[in-house]
Amino acid sequence: MRLLFVLFFFCWGCACGSESYRAAVVDVKEFEPITHNKYTWLIYEAAKANVDLLVLPSPRVISDANKESCANGEGNFDEVVTAVSAAAQSAQMYVVAPLYERVTCQDKVELVSSNLVFDRTGALIAVHRKASNNFTKCNTTSSTVGRFTTDFGVTFGIVVEEDLILASPQDIAGIENFVVTDNTLSKKSFLFAKQFESSFAFVNKVNVISSSGEITGERTPPLIIAKLRKNGSDHSTLLANPPRSFPSEDLSQYVSKPLNVEASLRGYSDSVCHGTFCCQFYVKSSSIGTNPQDISYGLMAFDGIHQSGSTNIGVQACSLVACAGLYKRSCFIGSKNTTADIKFSQVSINANFSKENSAQFPTVLTTAQTIFNSGNLKFSIVNKEQKSVTSEIYNTENILTFGIVGRDYSKDFNDVRNNTKGYILDFSEYISSENVQEFFDYVWIRLRVLIFIVSVYILEMM
Repeated sequence: MRLLFVLFFFCWGCACGSESYRAAVVDVKEFEPITHNKYTWLIYEAAKANVDLLVLPSPRVISDANKESCANGEGNFDEVVTAVSAAAQSAQMYVVAPLYERVTCQDKVELVSSNLVFDRTGALIAVHRKASNNFTKCNTTSSTVGRFTTDFGVTFGIVVEEDLILASPQDIAGIENFVVTDNTLSKKSFLFAKQFESSFAFVNKVNVISSSGEITGERTPPLIIAKLRKNGSDHSTLLANPPRSFPSEDLSQYVSKPLNVEASLRGYSDSVCHGTFCCQFYVKSSSIGTNPQDISYGLMAFDGIHQSGSTNIGVQACSLVACAGLYKRSCFIGSKNTTADIKFSQVSINANFSKENSAQFPTVLTTAQTIFNSGNLKFSIVNKEQKSVTSEIYNTENILTFGIVGRDYSKDFNDVRNNTKGYILDFSEYISSENVQEFFDYVWIRLRVLIFIVSVYILEMM
């Protein structure tokens, strides 16, 4: 009996005393949705690799029609829950399953994203819910970030992708491992591109395990498996990926200047201010391609209220943005046909951000997968009288956006119309910008033609 007790204690100590755990996500490829019918098979595949935690993908993309009517289209929610629970118990594994659930609230059927967490016995140990449309009347969750604790000594935060932006430092205090589930109805702007999860992990030195397949690890189809430290990430790596789509972006709220591409070959500095918030840029390029006239970038600054889904959030941002088409006519984030044919030897951005109740992150969007580490990315925050933040990249190409995104949590839920103050402060600068000057040049040229025609007509009549 004593020998059995010693063996049990030794084995238990090996499992719980480890400094790491094994997590897996599904290697979801574009246009290849994983349906709930494959959940059981995926759980057993993860069990073969001795995974401690498996994060399943969302079952499918909800159409706009279903969103409007709040219809789930999945009438077997209870069956799926039962199947996942049984598979988790059989595989002796923690499983996170983001499912869509129809609930009745105030005599109306609503669609809710239910993030369910099962332990090794198949028991449901945590539920984190979020409404999947902007019309719901249900209060589905009491916290932006849910939590659950495992038998291998790790407390996880669980959050819907969209809410990762809303989570304040107080919400995530003490959490070093996060599960992020994909909200397929959320349409992020370029400011908060898909790789914001990587930026969040980079700055906070935490592990982020995403249901959309965002995790750095060994690809063993159909899974991506990673061995993660329990006390967060021990390396600073930011992974930038091409966007899956290019949503239309309204840049009318941003103060911007065109990048002088030719001057960037020599290296030059410029600043852009939105009210009293100013972004300092230094840009030096080593190559601008064969047709520099076709290359267009904008230097942008923003300080105000940004709409994220149905929520207004406080944002301060500095960005270098690749533009599709001629910058002076219309600058918007690039499309699939955009080729950012320019290589930057250095881009440096610095600004003083709100010091209290705020957080800042580097943001990078590229046309090809790019790994940023200490060799080609530097990000620093210096707290003195002000919060000075600097972000720099080196020897990088394929850039669609690069910058600093700052969250000012004190402005959350304010009225978007408050941004008008920034426009008034910047009017004198805007009226002298090249965009406005070009507009007046354009109008004057047309007026000269009209005046000439009228003059000829009058002379003929005399």
